[in-house]
Amino acid sequence: MDFTEQLRILEAANGKPALLALVTVDLAHHTLPAEERSRIKDALLAAAVPHWCDRDLLAALLQTTPKEADHLLVQLNTLTVIEPFPARGEHAINVHETARLALREHLRTTNAPLWQKLSARARAHVAQSQEPHARIEALYHLFATDQAAAAEECEALDREFNIVGSPEVRHALALSLQELTAAGWLTGAAEVEALLPPLEVRAQRGEGAQFETQARELVELARNSSVPSGIGRAHCLLGDVLQTKGRLDDALTAFSEFLAIFQRLAGGHPSNAGWQRELAVAHANVGDIHQEQGRLDDALAAFIESLAISQRLAAVDPSSAGWQSELAVGHSRIGGIHQEQGRLGNALAAFIESLTILQRVATTSPSNARWQRDLAVAHLRVGGIHQEQGRLGNALAAYSEALAILQRLVTTDPSNARLQRDLAVAHARVGDIRQNQGRLDDALAAFRQYLAMFQRLAATDPSNAGWQRELAVAHAEVGDIHQKQGRLDDALAAFRQHFAIFQRLTATDPSNVGWQRELAVAQNRLGLVFLEIGDEKQAQSSFRSAIKTMAKAAKMSPENAGWKIELDSMKSWLD
Repeated sequence: MDFTEQLRILEAANGKPALLALVTVDLAHHTLPAEERSRIKDALLAAAVPHWCDRDLLAALLQTTPKEADHLLVQLNTLTVIEPFPARGEHAINVHETARLALREHLRTTNAPLWQKLSARARAHVAQSQEPHARIEALYHLFATDQAAAAEECEALDREFNIVGSPEVRHALALSLQELTAAGWLTGAAEVEALLPPLEVRAQRGEGAQFETQARELVELARNSSVPSGIGRAHCLLGDVLQTKGRLDDALTAFSEFLAIFQRLAGGHPSNAGWQRELAVAHANVGDIHQEQGRLDDALAAFIESLAISQRLAAVDPSSAGWQSELAVGHSRIGGIHQEQGRLGNALAAFIESLTILQRVATTSPSNARWQRDLAVAHLRVGGIHQEQGRLGNALAAYSEALAILQRLVTTDPSNARLQRDLAVAHARVGDIRQNQGRLDDALAAFRQYLAMFQRLAATDPSNAGWQRELAVAHAEVGDIHQKQGRLDDALAAFRQHFAIFQRLTATDPSNVGWQRELAVAQNRLGLVFLEIGDEKQAQSSFRSAIKTMAKAAKMSPENAGWKIELDSMKSWLD
């Protein structure tokens, strides 16, 4: 074929990506008869419908023999838009993404019946396997043929992957769904269900503060679709976003709507384990907000409701590692309330129960990053009680276990902000023990790790109130060491950073009782440094501010006995 003929063929494509992909057949096989080239184009269109293709799948798509499918694969492999896809077999191929998407859209808009027929054949073929990648692919093709059925299957599959699947599997589902929503042809409940998992995955990775607008749009879309389950889970997502941004009253409103919807759904369908699980999550989310706002009795009541549901689900299927892991998290939540209310023995019992379950669960699937992360958090919780009870060796052992797990996870997934946060906290806990042991240089090194990690996190997402809070605490930990080492100017600079951040946070949400308490602690720390420097006037001013703020926090959370003790301690500095 001479240049003029090549140019004529390319001009006939008129710059359209799909047609340009198809003319690669004419360019590569110009010596073949037109009928054969047409058959290769049919094969290219068919191969663009799924994410990958091999001989058996191509034969199923074209309703032909394995022999002809083999022959067509040889011809396809000469095209520039085809590449090997070894993840699905030695001889598997896929159409380059840009060309594949263009060809799919061309087929959908110019020959919808054929597009749906090929999608149905692809689904039937991959559905023979129960591997996660095959189930994701089968769902992908169902959206093309029956959006209503796909919405139901998507909800169930995502919930299953969320409970028992590894984060990598859920991430793969999210990527597949993002491709569908980007195409712009999904509607109603199908669009809602396809939008939810990718945003939930981002929220679980610590990115929730970045997409409030999208979360609100999803709530409205879900309402318009009139599917209660989707409406409830969209409110849950919005609540997660608002909680991450520190807007607790707004988050509680969203979570309460989530709870009300699933109380109705689960009440009407007590055998629907998925909806029962969502109800447990809803109670837990409401409890989380109550806990952050200092209403510990209300939080405990919500966590008990959540745990009771998890216990029933785990009892129905004791072999389910997913239900067991959620049961463990339920025990941990209740332990957290016991700890805040000073019942350390009860807290330790709950945390050990959680740890014991998670050790069993993590053993069944050592590569499951979610369960490994939960196991690390369980070690941190147990270590916290040991530390409060003065068993520093036991605390350090627990913290070291958590640190080792989280270092492995972060190495595997360095862009995961949530894991980065957990690793930073583990460094801080080790620093606490070193400080208590009098090893101040080692403590300072650990706290500097903590500070550096949260400086990076807070810089990448300034709207994440949780990152800001941890950054403030990290400054305070570094300041404590400087103060103990007699470096008072450095200590004062660190405590001023600590104070400034909590001053900003409490200004954005005065109802956040936890931030009020931490602002009081920041004011008190400044007072102690001023006292040590010899500036009694500044010290007394800081102490008075701390007492006023702490009294406000204690009044907002009367169940928290520890805060009353802190208030009395602060008052002693004015005597």
